[in-house]
Amino acid sequence: METQIASVRENPLLDRREIEVRLNHGGESTPSKEDIKSRVAAENDLDTEKIEVETVYTGNGENSSVSRLKIYEEFEYDEELEENPAEEQTADEKVEETEVTEEYEDIVSGTITEAKDALGDMEEPDYEAALQAEKDNKDRKTLKEWLEGQME
Repeated sequence: METQIASVRENPLLDRREIEVRLNHGGESTPSKEDIKSRVAAENDLDTEKIEVETVYTGNGENSSVSRLKIYEEFEYDEELEENPAEEQTADEKVEETEVTEEYEDIVSGTITEAKDALGDMEEPDYEAALQAEKDNKDRKTLKEWLEGQME
C-alpha cells in the first residue's frame, strides 16, 4: 500500500491537523483503519495513539482509496498541501451553496427511478439543486452518483 498526503488542514482550536490521504492498494482489499493508521504513523514518524482515522472511502471496484485522519501531534509536511478555504472549494461545497427548491425536494422524495424520470421530463433540470436536495433528504449513493454524472 502506498500513501500520499493530499491535503492538510490546521485546526488550532482542537489542537490537531486534519489530513486527507490517498491510498493505492493495487491488488489488495481496502486497508483497515488500523493499517492506515500504522502506515501513516510509520511514514511520518508519529505515535499511532495520536492518530484517529475518521473515514476510508473506496470506489466500487477501485484499487485506490481516500481516507481522512485527525492527527493530534506536530509533524512536518509540505505547506502547499494546506487547504485554504477562501481559495478553493470542493464540488461538495459548491453544491451546498445551491439553493434547493421545494420542487427538487419533492423530486428526490420518491424512488430513484421516479427522480430520474422527473428530472428527464424537465427542459433544463438543475442537477446541482437535485443533488443537494438528495444529500439533505435520503442521501442515496446511487442517485447521488447518477446526478454527479449528469453534471459532467
